[in-house]
Amino acid sequence: METTNRTLPAAAEVGVLEARGLNAATSRTVSALSYAILLGGILTFAAALYMIVINYSSLPAWDGWVQVESVANGISPVSPAWLWQQHNEHRWVILKLLMAADLEWFQCRQVFLYASVIVVQLLHWALLGWCMWTLAGWRGALWRAGTGLVGFCLFCPAQWQNFIWGFQVCLLLPQLLATLSFVGLLLYWMESRQHPGVEPPAKYLLVSILAAVAGAYTLSSGNLLWPLLVLAALYLRLQLRAVLALVIAGTTSTALYLRHYVQPPYHANPLESLRRPIALLEYVATYFFSSWIHRDTKTWEIVCLIALAILVIWQIPRLSRAHIARPFVLLMILTILICLTIALVTATGRVNFGIDQAARASRYQATALLFWCCLGLLWLGASFEMTRRSAFIVAQVCLLLIFIRAAATSRYPFAAAAEHTFAQELATSALITGVYDPITLSKTYWQMDTLLREVNYLKANRLSIFAEPISSEVGKPLSSVFPAAASGDCVGVLKGGMAVGEQTGPGLVLAGWAWDAAHRKPAAGIVVTTNGIITGLGAVGDWLPNARTLYKGISSSYIGFYAFVPQPAAGSVVSVYALTDGASPAACYLDGWRQAAANGPGMHRLERPTTEGPLP
Repeated sequence: METTNRTLPAAAEVGVLEARGLNAATSRTVSALSYAILLGGILTFAAALYMIVINYSSLPAWDGWVQVESVANGISPVSPAWLWQQHNEHRWVILKLLMAADLEWFQCRQVFLYASVIVVQLLHWALLGWCMWTLAGWRGALWRAGTGLVGFCLFCPAQWQNFIWGFQVCLLLPQLLATLSFVGLLLYWMESRQHPGVEPPAKYLLVSILAAVAGAYTLSSGNLLWPLLVLAALYLRLQLRAVLALVIAGTTSTALYLRHYVQPPYHANPLESLRRPIALLEYVATYFFSSWIHRDTKTWEIVCLIALAILVIWQIPRLSRAHIARPFVLLMILTILICLTIALVTATGRVNFGIDQAARASRYQATALLFWCCLGLLWLGASFEMTRRSAFIVAQVCLLLIFIRAAATSRYPFAAAAEHTFAQELATSALITGVYDPITLSKTYWQMDTLLREVNYLKANRLSIFAEPISSEVGKPLSSVFPAAASGDCVGVLKGGMAVGEQTGPGLVLAGWAWDAAHRKPAAGIVVTTNGIITGLGAVGDWLPNARTLYKGISSSYIGFYAFVPQPAAGSVVSVYALTDGASPAACYLDGWRQAAANGPGMHRLERPTTEGPLP
């Protein structure tokens, strides 16, 4: 493939494209489309970053509690026994080290884990961009289009769970390590070809082995790298010592991994799952296609997707005749194989959960998107080399259409992420106020007794949500924390409440809706005072089907709120406020009442405690 050694100016690039048989107008079109695709990748990264920022929560979620559980039980977060301990089918050695860093240096606020997610994906983007430049020799329009596609696939919001659960770095890191392992092996092979009879530098082989080991001890799927590495070494006819090094390293690593391994009882038996080939195929198909299909997807969109799939399949046989650099093709094929293997192995262990589980687990889309990315890169490279010069333009236009459709349907992953974040904010409010509502807390962790023990540890050591400013503001006078909002800044209604958590943390849960009219968005939060002292907190974000009809100017249906307040003493004056958004939130009075009975079944609206009235 003819390449240049440096980035070409726009005019020079058009000249190179013309030399390949494209006229000036077509060359400019190719160049413009490539810039559009690159911009699409950058905007997708910005969307993922925005998703992380707006959905940030310092409260651990689900498996993210395992680190807190260990330290709450007196176990060192860097104890070798703890690092090696099996979790489900995984040995999270590297993830637990990252979680330990977040615990020790960042007060267990998930900041380090969220940052790790971003860094891992950026490093993967940079590595694949370098591979296109070095291994494939791509330049100009082709490199820009490929880089944009990689950025889109690595940061596509369809994998929203990976961007709002900090511990999901354990799923993204093995993909980066797999690419690094394959690249190390290919560089070792390229060195052996360039210098026949001379032993290639062992550093490349060492990088390949270490990356594979790290992948295995980040997530169980990393163990699947070893067979592919050995097969690739045999196919490339590497020296016997290199093949043996891979075999010995892979056998040793896998044997250690399986030592005292226990099959999770709630997972399907992989051998028995193989007897259900149809169910496995359905699961794998859902695994790869669920990021593109939504409940209200239009018929014409499905037709376009099918047509695009047929077009790509039709182009694949041409790849064998395309003059793409062989190392890059091998990298793409190895990555496609590892993605397919991961999907199949996942299916054998989780097919008992039903194919809906593959659709709901958006974290799996990281693997599916990488699979489609590799196919797309092969398609781009092949179409660029085809005699029919319009083929590359067609490929670019198809990618842009995919980008546009992904942008048009991005409301689905953003809505799913917001729903999860609302549940986290509710759990945060319940835990800080000490109103331990089981239904609310079950959405962040499934074992109530264990959760409360871990929360006591976090509170005693001012970690996670108890390191946030709002935690220290509980118990202070409202006037010393939040200024009063101007009249008309908020609208809202307190609908009612009920007693919850009688056996653990007794209190009331209040419900209503609140709208920040000043900023034209749902209120930023809810605070509840008892005799003027902040005692309760709440979150806004519940979906109300008739929200837009409640008050003129409301443009969102996610304005419902729930708030938690400990059981007020008899005669206490309880007031509910909404918080405006902005750098300095202000408090808008919504409603209030005087508590008639200290241990009554619910709140008793007997009299208005102040001259303030409820907002419309």
